[in-house]
Parts: sequence; structure tokens; C-alpha cells
Amino acid sequence: MDDTAESSPENSAATTDGTFAYATSGSTGHLSGRPELTCYAPSDRGLPEITFIDFRFPVGGWSTHAVTGLEVAASTQPAGAHHAVDYEIAARLSEREGLLVRRPGLNGTTRWVGPYAGRVLSFSAAAVERLAEAPVGKIAFAADGRDLRACRSTCHILDALACAHRDDPSPDPLLIESLHLAVLRSVVAARAPGRSAAPDLSASQAGRACAYIREHLDREITVSALAGIVGLSEGYFIRAFRQTTGVTPYQYIMRERVGRAEALIRSGAGSMAEVAARSGFTSAGAMSRTFRKLVGRSPTGRTAVRRA
Repeated sequence: MDDTAESSPENSAATTDGTFAYATSGSTGHLSGRPELTCYAPSDRGLPEITFIDFRFPVGGWSTHAVTGLEVAASTQPAGAHHAVDYEIAARLSEREGLLVRRPGLNGTTRWVGPYAGRVLSFSAAAVERLAEAPVGKIAFAADGRDLRACRSTCHILDALACAHRDDPSPDPLLIESLHLAVLRSVVAARAPGRSAAPDLSASQAGRACAYIREHLDREITVSALAGIVGLSEGYFIRAFRQTTGVTPYQYIMRERVGRAEALIRSGAGSMAEVAARSGFTSAGAMSRTFRKLVGRSPTGRTAVRRA
């Protein structure tokens, strides 16, 4: 188990009967044994009241769940491992193709045989209500029959969260927020009653958001901050921003950071580490990965091609 996990107040704690009590953002319960945690990321980065957990149990066992918020989980257990589920309130559970959605109000038990590994994104009830823009009791969660492509897409988002935390000890909070919202949107069946589709941002709103991004490009930028500037909720803002610009806030900011880095490199403004810091990347390595993803070359390779 990593040091971060062991120091977290939400990590599991031994009880007198040898089991372990746990609490996440969206549930509480008991575990038959202490899990190995590859990643335990409470909401000190990204949207508040949300926890991402990448775990593994080396042997068979069980866990109980009392869900007050929402949990979206995907199994990553080794081939050949068996996972049996026994829930007291099956109507509040949906599972397909290794993707599990534990809805508010679920009380149940998960049992497994052999090694069991997975990833969980746990939302508090307050986070679900704020992001879905409706009370939990009025939110329509996706039915058990979600199509295969949608299930796989959600699993890929959870994979991306794991990669983001693994590749960077301080991942971009905007990336984490965007992935959190993408997971939530994937399991909400449709717009909650009374919630209208997001229109374009007004010219004034778009101008304020883009100006804030340019002025704070070398610092952390969060969805919460951007949404607050234009007076919208986080979820509504992301939809409206994409409707207006054609890209998500995260994609827009990464493009702006790449553009600034290119300009700094061309001007000989400093080392790669200095350029990365002034462009808002957490490290030169993170900047290089973003360049390769967006433009297919390293930062210096991109500049060399332009000079040729």
C-alpha cells in the first residue's frame, strides 16, 4: 500500500473483529481484509467530494457497501479470477461488461473468489447533485441495459484516471475534473427533469473565460473557477463551453499551453523546465507528453520543423 493511502483519514481501519472499516466520498462499509492500493486520490485535486481508488485484493474475500452518493467501478482483476456479487437491494445496482454502478441507497455485499482488482470513482451525494444539477432522488441513472460501447467508454475513462495519477504525482486538476464529469455523465441516463440543454456561452461569458485562461495559464485552472467566472454550474459550463468552442475546457487550455510553450522555445526564453513552468505544465516531461499527443512531436522537434 502506498504512503499516501496509509496516511489518508478515509483509508480502511482495523476493527476488533479483524475486519476493516472504510469510508469513501460516497459510501461506508467493512472489508474482510486490507486492500493493496495502487492509487488513493481523495479530492484535494479536481472536483471536491470525489475519491478515485485503484485497488487489489490478493485473496478472496468480501466487502459491504452503504451508498449515500454514487459509485462507478470497473473490474481490472487478472484473467481467470472469479467475482461473485450478492446485493440486498439489486434494484439500486447495475452491472455490465465489468462496469458496476452503485446508486444512492444501496446496501449490499460483494463477495469474490481469488484475486480481485478494480477501480472506483466515488461521488458524495452533494457532488452528484451539484454536477447533475438536480436532487439525487430526481436523477435518472442509466439502466442495466446500457449498450456495450457506452460501458467500454466509461471503463476507458477510469483507465485514463488511473494513468493520469500514475504518470504525474500532481496531475492537472482540470484534467481530473473533466474525467470526473465524463464518468458522471456516462451513468446519468438523461437530463434531469427541468434541466435544459446548454446553449452557447454569450460573447461576454466566452470572453471572460478565455481571458481568465490566458491570464492564469502558468497556474492551476479549475472547472470550478471558470464556471464561477461566468456564473454557471460546473457541468453546465463544460457543456456550454464545448458547444461554443467545439472543444472541452481542458482541450482548449492544453492547446493554449502548447502555443505559449512553442513561442517561448522559439524566443529562447529558458530551459525546458522553465518553459514548462511558464506555460502551466507540471514538468518538462508532462509538457513533452502533451506535445506528442497534440502535435505528434516533442517540443523542440516541433520548433525545429518550423525553422526548417
